[in-house]
Amino acid sequence: MPVVASFCMSLDGFVARPDDSVGPLFDWYRAGEVEVPMIGYPMTFHVAPASAGYLSAFLESVRHSAFVCGRRVFEYTHGWSGRPPGGGAAFVVTHRPPPADWPAEHLAPFRFCADVASAIEQAKAAGDGTVGVSGPSIAQQCLNLGLLDELRIDLVPVLLGEGVRYFGDLGAGKAELEQAEVVVGQGVTHLRYRVHYR
Repeated sequence: MPVVASFCMSLDGFVARPDDSVGPLFDWYRAGEVEVPMIGYPMTFHVAPASAGYLSAFLESVRHSAFVCGRRVFEYTHGWSGRPPGGGAAFVVTHRPPPADWPAEHLAPFRFCADVASAIEQAKAAGDGTVGVSGPSIAQQCLNLGLLDELRIDLVPVLLGEGVRYFGDLGAGKAELEQAEVVVGQGVTHLRYRVHYR
């Protein structure tokens, strides 16, 4: 069961601004005429034809799969109103208890875990396909622990100058990338790599 991280990233390596907003990084989701519905969440993308095939294939691969994110992503998205991407169980890596003021029905799909390794193990047991990883810190920890199998980058031709780096806290560099796919879209280039470890 592969573990996959997928992010939109600026040319200078950022996945968000300092306040966690994404600015123009998601503009390509609205840059075309092909509708691609998000699986498990009430949202529809409108992308260019080249991006549509790539995005549809990825979303289909995470249908009903488990999902791992950090507390920062969980809170920024407001827990996706209880409907995490993919429609399966979601595991939040955090040392804090669930928010006391969140509706119980919104917390139902989420399980809170103390560390990344445990979250990935539980996600593999709970899902029936690809395990999705969200949040740069979680992706970096997966890379450092040798847990990430695939890395996807939606490279957007903008320079943010500052913010949250995708690869800001990597270890000694034991991961090696094998190019698996490159798709040139409208306002984005999709890069997919298999991850191998020395």
